[in-house]
Amino acid sequence: MDKTRNLHHLLAELMRTHGFEPKVLEQKVFVLWPECLSRNKHLAPLATNTVPISLSNGILRIYTEYSAYKSSLLLNKPKILADINAELEKPVLTDLRVEIKTLSVKPQETEDQPSSPETPEEDSTIGNTHQVTPEQLERIEHALSSVSDTHLRESLRQLFTTQSADGP
Repeated sequence: MDKTRNLHHLLAELMRTHGFEPKVLEQKVFVLWPECLSRNKHLAPLATNTVPISLSNGILRIYTEYSAYKSSLLLNKPKILADINAELEKPVLTDLRVEIKTLSVKPQETEDQPSSPETPEEDSTIGNTHQVTPEQLERIEHALSSVSDTHLRESLRQLFTTQSADGP
């Protein structure tokens, strides 16, 4: 238990000193999106019928296929923003922008189906993923091998693979 606690503090310090903390919080928004919506029975259908696409300057862009879901998101915007910011313990989100588009990317249904780090691709729907070399993937996986929290590991993997070509 002490090793895990020490690793957690070491990782937190590493993220803070290297400036990754804001980026990790931003990535956590994408993990928290379906979780926060699913907790409220009126918002639960939105968890599987909306996809957070990007976060920039506190504004989270969301795609949905149906205008009714867009309306529901906009009506519940203050609650959604408050719930996610409360989970993050910091005011990361300031606004939601909802667009109606055909969803070519479906939200991840379970954590048993993580995106595979072995085959990163450029996806114009999502936007900021670049081609990662096998050497960079190896360094990323090595850096993440001691992170036991599944959500944190996936968020860090996404963060590292979307950063500059310098890698983690």
